[in-house]
Amino acid sequence: MSVLRRAFACALIALGILAASAGPALAHATLLGSTPSARAVRVDEDTKQVVLRFSEPVQIINRSDISVVGTRGYRIDKGQARTLPTDARKVVVPLRTPMLPDSYTVRARVVADDSHSTSQVMVFAVAGAPLSSPILAGSGGLTDTSPASVAARIAELAALGLLLGLLGFRALVWGPAVAIAGTRGVSEDDRERGLAHGQKLFWRAFWGLAVLAGVAEAVVLAAKSAVVFHTGLIASLLQPAAAYHLVAASRFGDLLGWRSAALFLLVAVAFVTWNSETAGPPSAGRRGPSAVMAFLAVTALTLLASQGHASQAPLAPLSIAADAVHLGGAALWVGGLPCLVAVLVRAPRLMPDAGRALASATLARFSKIALLSVAVIAVTGFARLAGELSSPTELWTTAYGRDIMLKADLLLPILFLARRNRRVVAALSDGGWTPSAAKLRSVARSVQIELAIAAGIIAVAALLVAQVPGRV
Repeated sequence: MSVLRRAFACALIALGILAASAGPALAHATLLGSTPSARAVRVDEDTKQVVLRFSEPVQIINRSDISVVGTRGYRIDKGQARTLPTDARKVVVPLRTPMLPDSYTVRARVVADDSHSTSQVMVFAVAGAPLSSPILAGSGGLTDTSPASVAARIAELAALGLLLGLLGFRALVWGPAVAIAGTRGVSEDDRERGLAHGQKLFWRAFWGLAVLAGVAEAVVLAAKSAVVFHTGLIASLLQPAAAYHLVAASRFGDLLGWRSAALFLLVAVAFVTWNSETAGPPSAGRRGPSAVMAFLAVTALTLLASQGHASQAPLAPLSIAADAVHLGGAALWVGGLPCLVAVLVRAPRLMPDAGRALASATLARFSKIALLSVAVIAVTGFARLAGELSSPTELWTTAYGRDIMLKADLLLPILFLARRNRRVVAALSDGGWTPSAAKLRSVARSVQIELAIAAGIIAVAALLVAQVPGRV
């Protein structure tokens, strides 16, 4: 079995362990209490409302998801349930009075500020009537942990991360590497040839990732709509009215709208830049447009961080910033890996002699950027860990903590491969050695293994988004 196949086998085993160890993802907004209290049996028949108190702000998107029913299924709620303007953690459900002596079930399904749907049920009795079992409403549709929902989040993370990684690689790695190659005897003609080929590959990759990002955001919206309105993914895609309502009425929709606007502006700037670049001599990217495009990609990732757990963590602004930096560091590292593979494999084929020098300069440059990115990932990861877990024991006593440990475990083989590649980089730095094409292909295979394992890390991260942090 080849090294690459063994890496894929290890990634599959790791994902299998993830599937076996991950517990069910419970609600992120927890019901802390209610008035009347749950299982109360002496509730006054003239009680005019039920008040539900959640652990974080919530929104009522689908009005039919809030109901109060008796033992025979008749409803006693009236009007529209609402959250309090002064405290969005409280949901008020008006009641029809007087109520008959009976057992009543309060059913509530809301969307928390971290964009996750949560269902809660409680029972109370009027005038001493015996308590009965809760009358559950039919659910149906997707959940936040359904394969379709997780796959949509994986595509979203991958597309946004690869876009930033591609932009970062061109500005921070490829451009400086071409300049360094000039000091190693690579002629101006060879450098221009390499720049022209790199420019063509960059724009092909960019437009492909831009389309993937747009499709991924559309599928994420459809999946969330299916979760909130209890439908299937296909039905949600074919009937977008519910999705429009979700966008208009929820914090999730606001953030998705801003993120889509950032992507639209990114594509607009890219289109102008692409036209100007193709009309002139080949380059490694113009600084002004590249900086604007990178800023918009970072904005999209920051809005994604604002949508999840970080928005409800202690010191939320700092948590969101740490999460955004964490995602940005991962994007520069993981998004740069396929770019590095392309250079290591294609440059020696395109230019047998000069291509090896160009590839070695690129490898040395990327190694520095990757090392800094991993350091940033580690520091911000620990900062986010402190905000999501209330005790170190939750690393092994909760599904969320175990998945974080699995995510960290997947980094170990990557660090091993990176250490092995550092030997090549050290030889490049110490003696100005230009590796053979065979050696560059060997390094490319190691980078491909890193990329395969990184895909597993992205899958774990997409599942963590839908799980309950230990602090809840």
